[in-house]
Amino acid sequence: MMKEIIKALKTRSMGYTRKEISGMTGYKEGGGLSEALNALIVSDFIIKYTPFGFGKRELYYKLIDPFCIFYLDFIEKKDAMPETFWLANVTSQSIVTWRGYAFENVCLNHIGEIKKTLGISGISTTQSAWTKMGDDYKGTQIDMIISRRDNIVNMCEMKYYGEKFTVDKEYDAVLRHRKSLLSEMIPKKSAVHSTLITTFGIKNNEYRWSFDNVITMDDLFG
Repeated sequence: MMKEIIKALKTRSMGYTRKEISGMTGYKEGGGLSEALNALIVSDFIIKYTPFGFGKRELYYKLIDPFCIFYLDFIEKKDAMPETFWLANVTSQSIVTWRGYAFENVCLNHIGEIKKTLGISGISTTQSAWTKMGDDYKGTQIDMIISRRDNIVNMCEMKYYGEKFTVDKEYDAVLRHRKSLLSEMIPKKSAVHSTLITTFGIKNNEYRWSFDNVITMDDLFG
């Protein structure tokens, strides 16, 4: 049962509800499915969360285990992997996509370090993701939203990049659009802080201040 759940969750980055998991795996929404989901949560294979803007009962389950994600992407359907596979495919779209997804899960596994870097370790928070379809940008996805009890919301962008990340005019406009959409959904007394979580930091140009906070890999593992 657990293998089927993990394979189902791998097919969508935001995860699925219990009802959707039941429909995909064929397991009824009874005690057996609940026990399996809880066991996977306790073992840190998956997380349970409520997407931003959803009701508290709208729980989603998301796969976050790095090895499971790697195995299902690159090992499961291959009889053998050539020794030169990584060198030959290092710039392929499949590996680029996997790196981005893997980095997102690294961030989700280091919420404590992210909060510490932001200086909010002692503040009560909730973490969630948000996807809005049908707007001018053909769908807006915010990788992670940290809702804080001090009336600040961190709108987090997670970017795996081989060097310092560069914000250009077009991406700055996207960030402003997302921030505007998010501001409409939170209390008026709250403020949105754009937060970049990336590998090596941000390039210092005219759009660098699109982000209020920048968190790097050194912060996650320092």
